[in-house]
Amino acid sequence: MPYGSKVLKAAENARLASAQGDEERARILRLIARRKDSIIEEQTRFAENCNRFDNLYYPNVMTKGGADHWPDDPNLKVVGKVHVSVNVYPTYVDVPAALQSVPPVENIVPPTADPAARQMASMVERLYFAWKDNVDFETKSHKMATIKSLYGKGAVKVVYDEDEGYPEVILVEQPKNLWMGWRSSDFTKLEWAIYSYYISPEEATEEWGVECHEGTDEQTGSKFLYVSSTVDPQSATTRPWMQGPLVGMLEVNDFWFREPKTAPVKGKETKMQTRNIITVGNEVVQDAVFPEYDGDLPYVPVFNTYIPGLPDGRSDLYDVEQLLREKDERISAGGTMVTKLVGKQFWQLVGPEAPDRVPSGLRPKPDEVVAPGPGNRIEAITPWMPEFQLEAYLSRLDRELQDVSGLNDLLRGLAPAQVLSSSKAINALVANYEARITLRRQMFYQWRRDVWDLVKKVWGHKNPSIKAGLEGTGKLVVQAPSLTPRDDIEQATMALNLVNGKLWAQERGMDATGVEDPEREKATIAEERKDPAIWPQDVQAQAALAATMQQVQMTAAQMQQQAGPPQPDVTGQEGAALEAAAGGGLRGSMDAGVPQGSSSMNGAGEQGVPPPGSSGAFGGMAGSSAVAQTMLQNGEPSNRIMLQQPLGPQTE
Repeated sequence: MPYGSKVLKAAENARLASAQGDEERARILRLIARRKDSIIEEQTRFAENCNRFDNLYYPNVMTKGGADHWPDDPNLKVVGKVHVSVNVYPTYVDVPAALQSVPPVENIVPPTADPAARQMASMVERLYFAWKDNVDFETKSHKMATIKSLYGKGAVKVVYDEDEGYPEVILVEQPKNLWMGWRSSDFTKLEWAIYSYYISPEEATEEWGVECHEGTDEQTGSKFLYVSSTVDPQSATTRPWMQGPLVGMLEVNDFWFREPKTAPVKGKETKMQTRNIITVGNEVVQDAVFPEYDGDLPYVPVFNTYIPGLPDGRSDLYDVEQLLREKDERISAGGTMVTKLVGKQFWQLVGPEAPDRVPSGLRPKPDEVVAPGPGNRIEAITPWMPEFQLEAYLSRLDRELQDVSGLNDLLRGLAPAQVLSSSKAINALVANYEARITLRRQMFYQWRRDVWDLVKKVWGHKNPSIKAGLEGTGKLVVQAPSLTPRDDIEQATMALNLVNGKLWAQERGMDATGVEDPEREKATIAEERKDPAIWPQDVQAQAALAATMQQVQMTAAQMQQQAGPPQPDVTGQEGAALEAAAGGGLRGSMDAGVPQGSSSMNGAGEQGVPPPGSSGAFGGMAGSSAVAQTMLQNGEPSNRIMLQQPLGPQTE
């Protein structure tokens, strides 16, 4: 080893800094040690559980038979005993994580219903989806779902990337290395956080400019580094093959906490600011204030489920380990029993003259003939086997596992063919499990909203030009996605019916069906509807509507000319505001252009019929006229030609 194995704890590093004459550095190190000591029991218990779940998810030991998560079985070294390690634990982590990480339906809802707010919300929504693509947020969301399902909780760190110009999201892949302190006993907001990780001495020199020197403990004679402590292999990892490379690495404490921004005044709220201190062993390499967090911490935690009164989530392996361990033992015991039964055969010599002692060489052998003696015969002894329904017992364990985890045969890949061939059965089984993970999904979606809120705060501070837009665009709404094709069809059908029934706006219907950008989708639809090669009926309907609007405008102008000059507006600004709010300008002009009298013969949306004697399409015919009409019904145009012939005698 290049360095010894002595571990300098935070308190020892503080004493070392004090001995070097730097009391400020010693005070900071004592502060870190005090924060860690306040939750040492909780963090130790959580780290032990993490190590245990790591071994179940990815076994540490590789035996002759393969990966083994319980190599402490004494039967493993006994000849004739069977040892089986059923490594199905990842299924109970990966399947729930995969279903929870299905991308949900997300929308930015404006605070008000005015067009400007909707347009701003649409722009921020485009920015949100572009940011998610740049940081690969959905992939990181899936990884976070796996982390929280395995360990019970996890966290991400939001930092601003100066080179890219937007906030980045960093996963905390080992939550046991993240020490978190809470503001109150409801465990909703963080007060401080310390992330401990390890770097090489060369990395410490390159990144922080510190020089590492070797020292010797006077009492034990072990070696240590001046500016850092070496890693304790027992606390660093439970992976034996990873202990060697970590020896000699340097411990780094990334300490984030809140402190008053100004001097506190009794009885009044005090503005807080976010401060970060980074220590490499007994050396402080960074001490700075980060105003972009505005008194919050950069870490956003997430829990796998809700446990009242505890700042923890329950791992998906917490309740299934005992049942799966029972399966390991019972399958191993059943294998041992079968091995004993089929591994050896027993014989007996029977008959009136059978000797008390069987002569040597009387045992039957292949391709040989034995002589048991006159009147004697050799019979095989059928071994006694207790009646034990192993399969029934294992099926009972599987049932208990399904009750605990909710994973049915379909989700575990064990569904029979008749289930796989029935869409109703698949939908029912998936819907049954979907109800089991409702709380976990809602907590996971709340974490997505919290991440975006922190991203908006950091991004707006770093880029003031978009700060007002980010802060005034309402909130992010996250809806659970559909997990089966039936859900997609039902959601689309419901949205279509509500839009056609004018109970929903078209944008809301698009949001409900998962359209990321309704404004862009509407613009694309409008552009396509203007192409006569694709939608000839829609283009014809638009042309007929344009002709009708032009005729209405001409009629309104003629009526205004007959009525004389316009009268002065006596309603003032209030009348104009009411008119604009009600949309009365367009409605009044359309009402004024409706022809009277013979207009009762026209259907809804039809053009007016010229009076008798006027020139139409066949105006040259004596005593008759023809008019081409276009009727719009349910958005579809229909054309017809009407011939008008007056009744009775005609006079010149």
